[in-house]
Amino acid sequence: MPSLEQLLAQVGSHREEMVEALSELIRIPAIGPESGGSGELERSRYLRDILDHSKFDDVEMYDALDERVRLRLRPNIIARRRGKADQTVWIVAHMDTVPPGDLSAWSTPPFSPRLVDGKLYGLGAEDNGQAIISGLFAAETLMSMGVELERGLGIALVADEEAGNEKGIRFLLQEGVFKPGDIIFVPDHGTPRGDEVEIAEKHILWLKFTVTGRQVHASRPDLGINAMRVGSELIVFLQEFLQRKYGERDPLFTPDRSTFEPTKRLQTVGNVNTIPGEDVFYFDCRVLPRYDLDAVQSDITAITDIFEQKTGARIRVEPVQLTRSGRPSDPEGEGMRALRWAVQRVLGVEPRPVGIGGGTCANFFRLAGMDAYVWQTIEELAHQPNEYCVIDNLVNDAKVYATVLAALCCGSQFKA
Repeated sequence: MPSLEQLLAQVGSHREEMVEALSELIRIPAIGPESGGSGELERSRYLRDILDHSKFDDVEMYDALDERVRLRLRPNIIARRRGKADQTVWIVAHMDTVPPGDLSAWSTPPFSPRLVDGKLYGLGAEDNGQAIISGLFAAETLMSMGVELERGLGIALVADEEAGNEKGIRFLLQEGVFKPGDIIFVPDHGTPRGDEVEIAEKHILWLKFTVTGRQVHASRPDLGINAMRVGSELIVFLQEFLQRKYGERDPLFTPDRSTFEPTKRLQTVGNVNTIPGEDVFYFDCRVLPRYDLDAVQSDITAITDIFEQKTGARIRVEPVQLTRSGRPSDPEGEGMRALRWAVQRVLGVEPRPVGIGGGTCANFFRLAGMDAYVWQTIEELAHQPNEYCVIDNLVNDAKVYATVLAALCCGSQFKA
């Protein structure tokens, strides 16, 4: 009977291989078409080759149609090792990345991995390359120990997480890949100490506002309708009203309330002496799950109607993104208990359940009625220049998830 100490030692022995695999992953761009990229195809081929030489029983491709990319497909990889029970424990990670942004802000090219002082630099190193590699090595190491699996073990490497999940996790759920009773882990949120497990997310609502007034010379504002002034007044009123009406607090989340933030604004006119006839701006709303998102939208519509009547401007509101949050995962569920125990065993800390305002694949499992738990140890560098992965985090995450998989898939076959 193998021991957990043997399992952890075996995971640790793959440290250099993990660094090499993550380095190779960084070299392969996987930017979505909405950001000018060609998708995840080349990266999926590299990962498929790794999985084809692994101990998984089945490795399947689930390709979602996307006319915007080469070969018109967005690849998703599903690898399974069968167990005695018709239930699977999954690790889910995403292959795509955001674009690098301003290249001058990078100290080295974003697709040229660089290892310095125990940190591997490169685009997607932490988001979500660390999760991919730690999950693969955790699973492969456990399967190499020669134990029988009570539950099945699965790895899902998905597309399109950074831009809505339509071609990734949502597609896989529609295809019936995951079953009720499966236990889901999504390494896509964490802290440097590993002391948080994300079990809930806020609703996400992005709105585009277009205010149309009447452009005139700035010396005769009486002849026009200043769209920028109307828009500015609307921004202030909307934020104050929504914060008051939807102002309850929930300590599970940070911040502990719903937020309604004006963010992006387009240029109005290019000169000083013209009253702008159009103002376009955006709101990013992160709403606590206890509230009805339809009610929020109805309030916004009612307020814009009042502003139209008051000012004579026309106001159009368009949703840019709308993601409803599922019910929180059970903070005392079997998956949470196994994860809490594994983190304590490997890192010596007890993680607490939290909610976040961002979005992960986990929310779509919750919307489908499944519990999903989000955990890893990260420096929270996603979407930043000079992103890096701490190698100790990479290895420790693999140890934690190997321990989780051993507890949930192997039962009493490992000595404590």
